[in-house]
Amino acid sequence: MAAWMVHALAGRHRIDTLTLREWSPVATNAFYGTAIPDEPIVRRVVPRPWRWLAGVSNERAYRLRMATLLRHARSLSAHYDLLITADDYGAFAQPGIQYVHFPAVLSPVPARFAVMVGAYFRFCDWWLGLPWSRAHDNLTLTNSQWTADRLVGAGETRVLYPPVVDTGPGEPWATRSNTFLCVGRFHESKRIEVAISIVRQLRAHHIPDARLILVGSAVNARYMRRIKRAAAGHGDWIEIREDLSRTELTALMGRSRYGVQAMEGEHFGMATAEMIRAGCIVFPHRSGGSVEVVDNAPELLWNSEEEAVAHASAVARDSLLRDLLLARLGRHAQRFSAERFVTEFRGIVDDWQRPQVS
Repeated sequence: MAAWMVHALAGRHRIDTLTLREWSPVATNAFYGTAIPDEPIVRRVVPRPWRWLAGVSNERAYRLRMATLLRHARSLSAHYDLLITADDYGAFAQPGIQYVHFPAVLSPVPARFAVMVGAYFRFCDWWLGLPWSRAHDNLTLTNSQWTADRLVGAGETRVLYPPVVDTGPGEPWATRSNTFLCVGRFHESKRIEVAISIVRQLRAHHIPDARLILVGSAVNARYMRRIKRAAAGHGDWIEIREDLSRTELTALMGRSRYGVQAMEGEHFGMATAEMIRAGCIVFPHRSGGSVEVVDNAPELLWNSEEEAVAHASAVARDSLLRDLLLARLGRHAQRFSAERFVTEFRGIVDDWQRPQVS
């Protein structure tokens, strides 16, 4: 998200970035498909004693990472007209813009080790030097209406769908394989076992040549081992592909027919949107922002494995239904184009800087 924000504003405004580690426009452009110039962007980094936080996972040190970034942003804020964060809430000295990906609360209640976690939260808040409630003064952009509807006290809110790079149409349907893709981090929240079960049932009764390819990066070693054991127990119709390049992933999507996303409460569903843009028909769980990504099509959304199997088998059997869905998804996917994101984000920033007439 931050990469596309910089892409949108570079050349139109003076842009400086503040990060926990050095970043390269060349590498960023290669990975995200952006066109960020090397100059004249000033790439600031937090002081060296705090850069170690870049190597710590969000699950372990998210609050301290954000407190550190925001603390140093405050020390620089007098030199800028507008502060923007692409990583959820930002407690700024003056109102800015924040992009919120998930409806988290500003002051979460510790689920475990309450005394220790509470002390950690208090330290982070002291280190930040501003109350987190300042985030409520910002303009809040969200990745879906689902996220926006669940924010509490966020002030002004606007939905700005994330940018999904155009993958191209891929191969014609007739030459694609009956492959189901499950794309995303290998994390328990993704419920990959459910995706495996759905495709297993489809093979047994409806699509005998169906295959499942699990694509992602391992963020939880224990869960990754569990998935590998589960995949090994089902035979060679399941593959696991880790850390694919953007080119490899795009090519894989372009020769596969289907996608399945089993996460409950997915805040947007970037992988779902990418597969749709590549010409896949995707069956996401009937929850979260994924409902919006597939245009709330009842033929694709499911609550139970049985419902998912029924929907997928119906699409496989009915060519008319399939063609209607492909056309509908193709039109709807334009809402998630990078071009639309750039245009809308530029307008938001321009409106912010435009003098208000009372």
